[in-house]
Amino acid sequence: MVHQRSHSTSSVSEKGASFSTPQANRKNKVNGSRRMSDSNNVAYSNGKKAFEGNIEKWEPNVYEKELLRRTWSDEFDNLYELGSAIYCYIFDHNPNCKQLFPFISKYQGDEWKESKEFRSQALKFVQTLAQVVKNIYHMERTESFLYTVGHKHVKFADRGFKHEYWDIFQDAMEFALEHRLSLMTDLDDNQKKDAVTVWRTLALYTTVHMRNGFIDGLKGVNRFPPLV
Repeated sequence: MVHQRSHSTSSVSEKGASFSTPQANRKNKVNGSRRMSDSNNVAYSNGKKAFEGNIEKWEPNVYEKELLRRTWSDEFDNLYELGSAIYCYIFDHNPNCKQLFPFISKYQGDEWKESKEFRSQALKFVQTLAQVVKNIYHMERTESFLYTVGHKHVKFADRGFKHEYWDIFQDAMEFALEHRLSLMTDLDDNQKKDAVTVWRTLALYTTVHMRNGFIDGLKGVNRFPPLV
C-alpha cells in the first residue's frame, strides 16, 4: 500500500508544471497581494467575485467555505497522499530543501519515500491545512495559528531554511490540491475551476502568515506570544 501511494504521488510532481503565478512575480506574495495567473478580478461560476484585497485579512464567503469543506477530507489515506505529493513536488523542484530533513540521507535513492520519518512529515504538513479548514468559520483563530507555525520554523534556520522557501511550499500546495481536485467525480467543470481558485487563495493565505511568523522569529519578535 505504501509503495503504491508513493508511486502515485511521484507521478503528480512532474517538473515543468504551470504555476498559478509566474515565478518572477514573487513580490506579490511578500506584500500580501493575491496571486492569480489570469486576472485580479476573478469571478466564480455563480457570478460572485473572488476575494480581492489584502490576503492577510481574507475571510472566505459562504460559497468558498462550502467548496473548501466539500473538497477536503480528513481520511488518513487522503491526507497522506496529499502530504506526500506536496513534499515530492518540493524535493523535485528544489532539491536543496532535502537538507532540512536529515533523515533522507539515511536512505539510498528514493527509499526515503517509504520511511516512517517521511510519512510522519507528510502528515504534519497536511494537518496544518486541516486545522485551517477546520476553522474557516472562525478565521480569527487561523492567523495566530499559522503565524506560530511559521515562527517555530526559526529553529530550522541553522539547517538552511530561508523565508523564500515558503514560495515552493505554496506552489506545491497549489499543484497537489489542483491535481486532487481534477480527480473528483462529484464536481462539474465549473465547480472544479471555482475550487481551484479558492484553494489557491487558501494556500496563499496560509504561506503569507507562516512567512510572517518566520521572519518575525528571525528578528526575535513574536506578535502572538504564548499565554502563560
